[in-house]
Amino acid sequence: MIDINQKSDIIIPFEKIGNTGWDEKSKLIIESLAQNWSNALKSPISIEEIENLEKRLETSLPSGLKTFYNIFGIADIGEELQSFEDIMWMKDIWKEDNPYGPEFSKEDKILLPHLITFSDYLGNGNMFCFHSETKEIYYYDHDTRPYITKMFQNVDDYIKGCLIFAQADLFGEVGQEKVEKWTEEIAEDLFGKDIVRKWRY
Repeated sequence: MIDINQKSDIIIPFEKIGNTGWDEKSKLIIESLAQNWSNALKSPISIEEIENLEKRLETSLPSGLKTFYNIFGIADIGEELQSFEDIMWMKDIWKEDNPYGPEFSKEDKILLPHLITFSDYLGNGNMFCFHSETKEIYYYDHDTRPYITKMFQNVDDYIKGCLIFAQADLFGEVGQEKVEKWTEEIAEDLFGKDIVRKWRY
């Protein structure tokens, strides 16, 4: 169980999913979170199930996401990875003629046909999506126009960021506020202040 009392206790789980040791460090964080919240660990997802999802979507998942699912399943990473039934094309959620849909900007409309949801940001209606061709990660924020913002080159950075931020719940005697500040500083060093601000605020 991780117990964070200084900034150096925070684990950066990997540079890239698949690199040596990425799974051991990720496992330590995921198991510590499950223990902290008294939650059961999720089961790994078989290659066959992943391939069936790809067939339904008619496109491939980002390779890092496939590897993650195959080892950790729909694990708790501090944000809500969607179940396979809920993963879908953004364009199917917001049909062009939906009277209740957002007024997408010109830039949004170019991206919209290519985006597939895979994570709900804290269940508030904002979602992380991957691009069907480039596999880049975009954020749909229902509060701010343009609604769609490119966040990461690949899903590895998104999962890495989640696993860093989630460690704020594993604070020791120093208290949560201090550990939250440290996780944010680490994320800013990795991804830049603008990305962290857009993501967290």
